[in-house]
Amino acid sequence: MSIALVVGGGACVWSDVRLALELGEFDAVVACNDAAAAWPGRLDAAVSLHAEKWGFWMERRRLAGRPLPDLIIGHAEAKRGVVPMPSCVTGYVEHRFPGQKDTGSSGLFALKFALVDLGIDRAVLCGVPMTAEQNHFFDERRWGGATSHRRGWKQALPQIADRARSMSGWTAELLGKPTSDWLAA
Repeated sequence: MSIALVVGGGACVWSDVRLALELGEFDAVVACNDAAAAWPGRLDAAVSLHAEKWGFWMERRRLAGRPLPDLIIGHAEAKRGVVPMPSCVTGYVEHRFPGQKDTGSSGLFALKFALVDLGIDRAVLCGVPMTAEQNHFFDERRWGGATSHRRGWKQALPQIADRARSMSGWTAELLGKPTSDWLAA
């Protein structure tokens, strides 16, 4: 059984990560957006719906002395877009689960990449609460777009209900919180 830690940009991310690591060990780490720049350790993959920002985020990682992720991924539609993509992007994949029509956020894309593209069995979400009250760890403003992205999460639920848990927020209500027994099962 392989388990990924999926790291998002919610203000709760670092407390979520600390609590998740107390539950057990993880086989892979997938982070999205600014969390990929800030993650202190090795990254199996960095994933974003905003691939045009990877150059900036990876430069921040380099300046902090952190290794580049094994994979830097954008969504397939971005590859066809008019925005120039940075050369550090290593690949583009579909960002939605089968049956998912709405986007759902970069956090959901990171979860999809871990479960589908990397073939990980289960994942724990940290810093992906999907609540408007939560700001990002790097920005004190409320994230008003959180609730509109919930449609994508609900559409993906048949694909993730048994395979993902969340440490906080609305996604923890939707999926449940992980336990050490769930991680070990």
